Amino acid sequence: MSLTATLQDRLPVVPALEALLLGASSRRPLGTNVFDREWDLLIVLDTCRYDALCRLATEYAFVDEVDSLYSLGSSTREWAANTFTQQYREPIAETAVVCSNAQVTRTLEAGHAMESPLAQRVTAWDTVDPDAFHAFDSVSDYAPMDPFGGTAIPELVTDRAIRAGRETDAERMIVHYLPPHSPFRADALRENRPLERYEYRPFDYLRDGGDLELVWELYLDELRWVLDSVGVLLENVDAERAVITADHGELFGHLGLYSHPTGVPHPRLRRVPWLELSATDTGSYDPRYEEPDRKRAPKETAKQLEYLGYR
Repeated sequence: MSLTATLQDRLPVVPALEALLLGASSRRPLGTNVFDREWDLLIVLDTCRYDALCRLATEYAFVDEVDSLYSLGSSTREWAANTFTQQYREPIAETAVVCSNAQVTRTLEAGHAMESPLAQRVTAWDTVDPDAFHAFDSVSDYAPMDPFGGTAIPELVTDRAIRAGRETDAERMIVHYLPPHSPFRADALRENRPLERYEYRPFDYLRDGGDLELVWELYLDELRWVLDSVGVLLENVDAERAVITADHGELFGHLGLYSHPTGVPHPRLRRVPWLELSATDTGSYDPRYEEPDRKRAPKETAKQLEYLGYR
């Protein structure tokens, strides 16, 4: 019997286990804070595994010499709560953010990792709010959803990041892309068709005995999709020290675990890429997308998070 099945058979233990793990994480986080490294531009690819980026190294000229570090969280909300803390308030105040994952925004607004009420009783987060940054562009709050009701496509995030890079006077910038996070939509968008179940809910599909190789290849296609857009970004912003990394990795059934459960110190979740390179604004691309006047309603954001698998 898998660990996942065991936990599902003993549901009362799940909130207690989350409380235990996040209580420890909030007090003594394991891993490296990105603000302890030197960079001008930090490109965060959501759920990008170290081995996945290495796998695609021969396909992209800018992917070379991929190093790694251990993330401060196994989920976006744990990573955000542990990364953007009062201890780093000074460099945070000098940082502009362009972010397409609503989990980051909601975590900063809440001041904790949005854990269960039980876990909130034992955690001790010291997270800053969005106003602590030089600028915080929460793209997920206004960007048009893709045709399947999902989230901002990477090309739109690149537009916003290029504009910020050319217009902001911040010392550094973080650009947080959503791919390769599920659902896996790159192929469906290219083919103008609805998502298949293995694309929309890939981990439910795998739990039911689905084809692991199929899902892994879809995941790599999502990574290619965002790397294509990152290539445009790297040619249209100036950054002497640019880095491609991730907030956390992804699990495809190892030890019976799937996706990226919060508070789990699994090495395939916590070991993320750290690829150092540089960026030069050649002026080859002019961003077209402008932030609209209207922000997304809370119920629309809730729908977006559900689409991403946050139920």
